[in-house]
Amino acid sequence: MSKDTADVITRIVGDDVLPVVKYLQDRKNVSEFKIAESVKLEVNATRNMLYRLHTHNLVTYIRKKDRQKGWYISYWTFNKHRVKDLRKNNDAEEISKLRERLDKEVQNLNSYFICPNLCMRLDFEEATNLDYKCPECGQLLKHQDNTKTISNIKDKLKALESRKK
Repeated sequence: MSKDTADVITRIVGDDVLPVVKYLQDRKNVSEFKIAESVKLEVNATRNMLYRLHTHNLVTYIRKKDRQKGWYISYWTFNKHRVKDLRKNNDAEEISKLRERLDKEVQNLNSYFICPNLCMRLDFEEATNLDYKCPECGQLLKHQDNTKTISNIKDKLKALESRKK
């Protein structure tokens, strides 16, 4: 599994599902019992992971009735083509959020205050309402220069937008 695929799945579903995805990666229609056995988890935990992956269309399944036992068994397949779509959607959302944050940071340039214990970061109005004291620990808030924050957001945006191309 590529690092990019693992990153997308981790961001969207969680890193606990990676062993299941690794096992399913080049296989088709694998029984949930076989998957659970291979990744050394209980069937219910494995099903939970598979359903979470299915919520984002990262896996597909077919159900067949076991003739001997009379219950249904699901056979799962990893949908690797969906990872690319999810990455694009996730990147677009992240870019949108970063742009909003960048706008807010630029509009409030040099008007942020931060607790010395890093409990909170407040804008000018919030800090004024609290008499420049941290509501968590009571320490006096200090002025924060947010130019580094703006620079970091711009760097993240550049990286995401270059990956988009």
